[in-house]
Amino acid sequence: MAYRCLDKDRKIYFKKDSARAICNVSRIILDFDGVLVYTSESFRQTIRNVVDYYFLEILGLEGEKGRLVTLGDVQKFKDTGLYNNDWNLSFAFIAYYLAIIVKDLQRKRALQDFAKRFINIQFSEVQSFLQILREVGDFLRSHGINSTELVNMKNDNTFGLELILARTSMKNSNPLETALAPVLPQIGGDELTLIEKLVPYDLEKPDLLKRLFEESYLGRELFNKFYGGPSVFKFDESFLEKEAFIPTEDTLDMLRLRFRKFAIYSEKPKVQGTYLLDKNNFTEYFDTEGSVFLEDLTESKAGGEGLTLCKPNPTIFMKLIETLVGKVSLVAYVGDGVADAFLIKNARMEGVSNLLFLGVLCSSPNPNELLSQFIKHEADAVMTDVNDIPNLLAWLEK
Repeated sequence: MAYRCLDKDRKIYFKKDSARAICNVSRIILDFDGVLVYTSESFRQTIRNVVDYYFLEILGLEGEKGRLVTLGDVQKFKDTGLYNNDWNLSFAFIAYYLAIIVKDLQRKRALQDFAKRFINIQFSEVQSFLQILREVGDFLRSHGINSTELVNMKNDNTFGLELILARTSMKNSNPLETALAPVLPQIGGDELTLIEKLVPYDLEKPDLLKRLFEESYLGRELFNKFYGGPSVFKFDESFLEKEAFIPTEDTLDMLRLRFRKFAIYSEKPKVQGTYLLDKNNFTEYFDTEGSVFLEDLTESKAGGEGLTLCKPNPTIFMKLIETLVGKVSLVAYVGDGVADAFLIKNARMEGVSNLLFLGVLCSSPNPNELLSQFIKHEADAVMTDVNDIPNLLAWLEK
């Protein structure tokens, strides 16, 4: 694959074989988080906040905030292409540490007692379940478990984070379960069930994980606004309000003249996306009714699988392309992560031949590594952010 660099400072690259096709694109589809808005100070901080809150505040384990999950840890999960959805990623981090706790309880000969006490717990509503988790925390603290011990295990030779991620694979329907199973002790096959019960996560019903994440991300005022009910955790700060828009008005004007209104393909809830567009006075640039948000992916189920239709599953994405341009005109998707690259690859494997991928680097704490990943997965062009697209087009059309 031959790539040419147009600007080393802005990291603008394009695949030589794709130059003509890029110039002939008729419509653009944009991811939202990391493409339209910066999320390093919102979603990624929310993930860290949720994991800290679960172990330090709810369970009450001793330890220092900000160490259980670093931004680098988040990026490692993102680079697998399997954790584009941040609910899933938050669950993965908590499940990982709970598996370490289960292993530690076995070593301390306390696992059977722990399982006997908590294997039958059931989630019904948040407040009563929080009381159960406080009892779980009491048990763990009485056996000397703290968050510093959990953090130290991230670099363990047999149960470190790198080794867990190495076991993940696109081929597994449940990559986290596959990764954790070999290192968990056997307690009658119930160890994974026990972990899942300790952090209830249900895509279609009320649960603990989504509730904690959404309250932390939105803050109590926006949570009340979007969900129509009082918050439980009372977070004052709203990470959503920190999401600054990336494209300038000049960029949007130039691109709209060429590509008409933009479509969005994103796992962001629609109410949150439209809120940000309205807040920044950018709604007029986007065809929000002809776009795909989280609700479209969860409602359009295949065999009752729900979020299996999120990235990198191309099913709904392919329908969006068909609606926008049919099977002849070229469409470009702008994404910010490895999951987006896999989405494009999977769509092409399903026969979509009129699709290009433009990767942006601005959401990554390690843009050089992400650049390598995009080139590895044959992105048609890579750039710092969407504001570079007009420059790319101008240069290619000289």
